[in-house]
Amino acid sequence: MDPFEEVKKAICKVNPGIEEQKVVLNASLKDDLDIDSLDLVEVALALEDAFGFALPEDDLDEIVTVGDIVSLIERMLKVQSA
Repeated sequence: MDPFEEVKKAICKVNPGIEEQKVVLNASLKDDLDIDSLDLVEVALALEDAFGFALPEDDLDEIVTVGDIVSLIERMLKVQSA
């Protein structure tokens, strides 16, 4: 399961009007993708369902880009496999 693809899928599910090609690692959630804090919570919930673990709320507060979400997922996957 590719974390980036799952993040892209979750973002497109939460914001169906978004063009998939705009969802790139360095895209700003707020400025480029029009994702607000409520949308980010919905994205996090979709990712929690996909990966089977909870994302720490403190970490969500620091997310600015798509890449930040992917990094968080990858970090959580490493913790899960340790």
